[in-house]
This record gives sequence, structure tokens and C-alpha cells, in this order.
Amino acid sequence: MRRFLALPLGGALLAISLAVPGIASAHEQRDVGPYHFAVGFLNEPSIVDQMNGIDLTVTTAADKKPVDGLDKTLKAEVIVGGNARSMPISLQARFGMPGKYAGYFIPTMAGSYIFHFSGTIDGQPIDQRFESGPGRFDDVQPLAPLQFPRKLDDPAAVQAQLADAQAAANQGRALGIAGVVVGLIGVAVGAAGFARRREGRAPTGTTSPSQA
Repeated sequence: MRRFLALPLGGALLAISLAVPGIASAHEQRDVGPYHFAVGFLNEPSIVDQMNGIDLTVTTAADKKPVDGLDKTLKAEVIVGGNARSMPISLQARFGMPGKYAGYFIPTMAGSYIFHFSGTIDGQPIDQRFESGPGRFDDVQPLAPLQFPRKLDDPAAVQAQLADAQAAANQGRALGIAGVVVGLIGVAVGAAGFARRREGRAPTGTTSPSQA
């Protein structure tokens, strides 16, 4: 107990997470031939618009030895909405963590995500899909419910408001230009009418001294 209390805060939290299974990060565990995959998000819970990524650990299924070098032989892909939207992700070996790999990205939509791995391990073909959900790893959560004490505006709503404001400004500008044009036309018409009235007046003669 004294040893535990003497641990730094980070070490104590790590020890608690290892001692209590429910606190550990949620990852899907699966044997793929002679290999064992553990897949989930790097940061859990995963939140919309927050930096995150794929967390992949590969070991041998029999004796749990880490499998290195997969950043060169495996490809990763993140998929949202079935197969509607996908993006390739570059896997990187995590420094000082044998058998562990990360593929960084920022999830911008709440809901279910699929991580697809393809390629080879020691020449064996690999084609595996891991989908978030109950009993596997967490879906991406919306940001607003976690904001406190002030809720920030939804970026999508802000964009819509900016678009509406821009449309209103464009409409006002168009109406202003139309008003100026109408005003100029009115001035031109008035000037033309004034000129015609002057031309229609008879010239007035002058009286010479001999006629006086």
C-alpha cells in the first residue's frame, strides 16, 4: 500500500486502470490466424472534433509476443456510414511500445466508425474490419453534452448562420445598388425634362433707344 501511495499521480492512475478491468480502455480483441489484434481509439471516450486515432496492438496469439514492422506491411482505413465515406490512414509504430501502432485523425461526426486493415504479416494476407459499438470499442460521442459551464455553438450551426448572414448582406447590397441606379435614372429624367422646358420658352427681345 505504501508503494502505491508513493507512486506519482500518473503511475497511480495507470495502476488503478490495470487493476480494475472496467476502467481500462475499450478495445475489440480478436485472433487473426496466429496473431492477436486489439483495436480501438487512442483516446477514449472519443469526442467529435478532438484529435484521436486508431490504436492497434498486434501480438502472437500463442505467447503474446509483440509483432513489429507492421507499419511497413499493413494499410489502415477509417470508414464512416457503412462504406459511404472512407479515408486511408498511415500507421506509425509507437516509440518504445513494441507491437503497438497509431493512425492519427480527427473524427468530425458522431456515431459508429470502422477500422479496416489490409496487407500482410510475415507474408500472410490480412483483411480485417473492426467496427465500434457495444461490446467492442466506443462510438464517437458529440461534443456538446460534455461542455461545461458554457455550451459552445455547434460549428455546423455557426456555418449556417454565417451563410445566412452573407446571403442577407448580398441581398442588401443588391438592393442598395438597385436603389442607386433608380436614383440616377430619376436625376437623368429630371435633367432632360428641365432642358426641354427651357428649349420650349420663346426668346425675349430687348428695346433699342430709338424705339423708346
